[in-house]
Amino acid sequence: MRGRFALLALLALLALMLLPAAPAAAAAGALERWAGGAPPPLALKSLAGSEIDLARLRGKVVLVNFWATWCEPCRDEMPAMDRLRERFADEPFVILAVNVDEPEQRIRRFLDRLPLGFEILLDPGLRATKAWGARILPSTYLIDRNGRIRLAARGELDWADEQNVGAIRALLRER
Repeated sequence: MRGRFALLALLALLALMLLPAAPAAAAAGALERWAGGAPPPLALKSLAGSEIDLARLRGKVVLVNFWATWCEPCRDEMPAMDRLRERFADEPFVILAVNVDEPEQRIRRFLDRLPLGFEILLDPGLRATKAWGARILPSTYLIDRNGRIRLAARGELDWADEQNVGAIRALLRER
């Protein structure tokens, strides 16, 4: 009996030691090659009131990010995404951040605290979110100049990481 108790105590201790690492591992994302075919249509109203259509952005590399103000990893990666936009300001590179069905007023309050220089698109009813299969937030897709999804990630990305920046550079070099 004593040996069984010791074994259970050891297993419980190991579980407690591993518990803090589990959420970090689940939250971290990585860009992976996309094998899911062509992107679904993406034509949404921006927070500024204009209609943005992904199909009209051919010739540019486009980062499409599905996010929400209540999503902590989404909020955490937004400043780095904005620095990424600044880094590629002289390149044919666009960021579209698709908000998943939140009231405009909530998004505006968020942007008052964290101004961003890229387009915020509205997805009321989650039609685009569902069509793109963005079940985990944030979900990010990198679209090449020909309008094809080339890379995708589920979870927060480090947009200062040279591997992620290099992936964008490589897409920009392609013709």
